[in-house]
Amino acid sequence: MFAATYQIRTPSPILLDGLSIIKGKGRITKKEFAEIADENNLINVGAREENFQQARFASLDKNIIHPLEHDWGFIEVEKVGRNRWITLTKEGEHASEFLI
Repeated sequence: MFAATYQIRTPSPILLDGLSIIKGKGRITKKEFAEIADENNLINVGAREENFQQARFASLDKNIIHPLEHDWGFIEVEKVGRNRWITLTKEGEHASEFLI
């Protein structure tokens, strides 16, 4: 008898931590998400004080938001006024149920 093996791809621990933050808040601004991610050492910001905010957003975009949005389809980013709001998609809600 032949047994098939399957490989299941899962997001990295950092992406799962990011997903957990979003799930816990329900809806979060990019600014608040950047602050929490920085406090929890999910992103590295090696910038001087005058560039710190921009560098923190860039690191968050590159390392957490972009992969969760474009590679996994777990979040969506919506611009409302001057803020960017991050929420889970249906796929993100389902995935968070068994990944977090």
